[in-house]
Amino acid sequence: MRCRVSVLFVGIFAYVGTVSAQDGDLVCGQCDRSSCPEPGACPGGRVLDLCGCCLMCARGLGQRCDMNPNIKKEYGPCGEYLQCALRTDIGNNKEATCKCETEGEVCGSDGLTYETLCHLLEKTSTNPSLSIVSRETCQSVPVIKSPPKDAVRPYGSIMVLDCEAAGFPVPEISFELNRPDGSSFKLPSDNSGFAVQVRGGPERHMVTGWVQIMRINDETIGTYTCVATNSKGEARASAKITLQGSGENEASENEI
Repeated sequence: MRCRVSVLFVGIFAYVGTVSAQDGDLVCGQCDRSSCPEPGACPGGRVLDLCGCCLMCARGLGQRCDMNPNIKKEYGPCGEYLQCALRTDIGNNKEATCKCETEGEVCGSDGLTYETLCHLLEKTSTNPSLSIVSRETCQSVPVIKSPPKDAVRPYGSIMVLDCEAAGFPVPEISFELNRPDGSSFKLPSDNSGFAVQVRGGPERHMVTGWVQIMRINDETIGTYTCVATNSKGEARASAKITLQGSGENEASENEI
């Protein structure tokens, strides 16, 4: 005997049952699996609907879920690697959503880094072959995000060049100076005419380096190259520092 059912959709999730118009409580009729809709691709796996009859997709990352299913069933359970937790970003309320059980970035077989394992699993609905390579950020060759810039400076002035690079493992930054006479050396060195500083940031997996030229003169002009290196390779970016000539000084004074 076929029973009277109503197919209700919550997002892409379906369940079979009837809902009381008076109090919103779910009232399930007799199960007829031949009437069950096909749930489609389910990144978090399939579970029985709220009436325990048809298969439906488990609730996904960030979706509403039932915090106390034994008391009231309204949305359904969270999928694999997800847990139902109360929201903490909207003040005092009882709204619960599915959150990843474990935090931490993971590297996918597509070479992309995902915020959590759950974010990667969501993508498998459109890319079934996607898998986890490692439970960390994907390793990558350094990329210089902010290179040093060319400049013309007067004799005797002080100047600072900066360079930002990103990669994983986090790269190390050093500088090289190539003078107009063909000589070159790496910085930092024992030359007191330069000061080099490196710190982490400003973002994750980034590092920033500065080289301060204490006095611009014939010995300190040339091409400065920022070199970012890690186990995957290196990246380079250069800037040319030249002396401001007497003609340029006169032109600047006339403009003023």
